Amino acid sequence: IQSINKLKQYLNDYPQDLIARYNYGYMCQQCNKTDIAKKNYLKVISKDPKHWQSKFNIYTIYIAEKYYSKALIYVEEVLKIKKNYQPAQRDKGLILYYMKKPDEALKYIMFSIKQNSLDYLAFNVLGLILISLKKYDKAKKAFLEGIKIEPKYIASYNNLGHCYTLVNEKDNALKTFKKGL
Repeated sequence: IQSINKLKQYLNDYPQDLIARYNYGYMCQQCNKTDIAKKNYLKVISKDPKHWQSKFNIYTIYIAEKYYSKALIYVEEVLKIKKNYQPAQRDKGLILYYMKKPDEALKYIMFSIKQNSLDYLAFNVLGLILISLKKYDKAKKAFLEGIKIEPKYIASYNNLGHCYTLVNEKDNALKTFKKGL
């Protein structure tokens, strides 16, 4: 908190310092002061429209707040600047999934996995997309691949267990939920 206050005071004296403003926004985001973080990211973006890090961070906030249309705008802006940026490709797939556009989401998440075959988050998103497309066997494989990469990521166990319940594999669902716990 002391560092945040010092940086805030610095910005009062030097409001045009975009690096300090971005860092202040980032620190506020880490401390769950997301409204302040968004204001500062938007100030950076207004002065430097190519500042992809601010756009990246603001869309992650919008995802958490469930403002998917706003998140989509900024993830697309990041991808205009960094066309093949794998985390943004993955996140665009996630956003489109949340917006109930699984067919469109699938191509982004597959491109993301092609770029980074060890991204367990991407495999979890892939599984969610495949569930929404009713491709349960493929969804199970995606979750299992994510678990193989990162066995401590609990969301993959929860989603795999849910997938098992959807296909009436209650014993597998129970085992999977227990593993997650």
